Amino acid sequence: MKRIFALILCLVMLVGVMTGCGAKDRELYAKTDLSKYVELTKYKGITVDTSSDDFKEIYDSVILADVKEYDLYVEKTEGVVADGDTANIDYVGKKDGVAFDGGTAKGYDLTIGSNSFIDGFEEGLIGVNIGDTVDLNLTFPKNYQNTELAGAAVVFTVTVNYVKTDEKRDAKDYFKEIGFKSLDEYNADVKKRAARNYLYNTVVEKSKVNDYPESEQEKLLTAITEYYDTMYKQYYGADLETVLSSSGMTMDDFRKQMITNTVSPMMKAQMVLYSIIDNEGIEISEKAFENQQAQNDVLKESGAVEETVLDWLYDNAKIK
Repeated sequence: MKRIFALILCLVMLVGVMTGCGAKDRELYAKTDLSKYVELTKYKGITVDTSSDDFKEIYDSVILADVKEYDLYVEKTEGVVADGDTANIDYVGKKDGVAFDGGTAKGYDLTIGSNSFIDGFEEGLIGVNIGDTVDLNLTFPKNYQNTELAGAAVVFTVTVNYVKTDEKRDAKDYFKEIGFKSLDEYNADVKKRAARNYLYNTVVEKSKVNDYPESEQEKLLTAITEYYDTMYKQYYGADLETVLSSSGMTMDDFRKQMITNTVSPMMKAQMVLYSIIDNEGIEISEKAFENQQAQNDVLKESGAVEETVLDWLYDNAKIK
């Protein structure tokens, strides 16, 4: 059983305290009678059997998420870079001997063959010894979105730090690196997170959502669109519409895709969690909001509600 929903977006701070029953500060479902849309399963006093196969699968997925988040893979420090490898690199791009904006990074993980860099960059690293530094003489495409670099000849100086393998390190070798005092403390934390995910899956999967309020759908779609627009401006120097048009997609195409792939799954989980908030009169503290890292209040609130309900479900569960 896998977690069917996760906030794919990083969620940052809403001033004030929101209470369960339609408090004025609430951004989502504040004026919606969720009982008309949601049929909740039993959610209080759920038994979590930590010896079950379902739980063990989630437990392993929590560890794997830590490995991915903290990059806890065995590092290959000898040999050469091959096609398909994920190489950790430092690089500096220069035009006419001067470093250009956006052309420098340290500790960047690049999968060779992903075609995520301009032509010749990834191919130029194949066969390079791990630990070596090379100069790649390349040319940006003429239609590159940054007009100052379009068609320009540049030199990327690249150092291959190591190649990341798909072999995860043992927890006993890394628990201190991620802030735990002992292996037992780390294992207990993993168990708790796995139990929370188990409870989340159980409640969301077994509850039924009959329909989605259009006004809330539009509110969430707008928040997600704003998130992507901000992200693209920050990382690519272009707004969402410009990035989409470069790949032949319109804003209307994007909205339809987001409703199907992101908004509807998010709303199912949200509506279940908000229903529990309303039923139990659970208070969302300012701290819960501050724990979120988001671009806007709507996504921030959604993350705070998820965190709070999971705390409540765990506190009211039977863990064995």
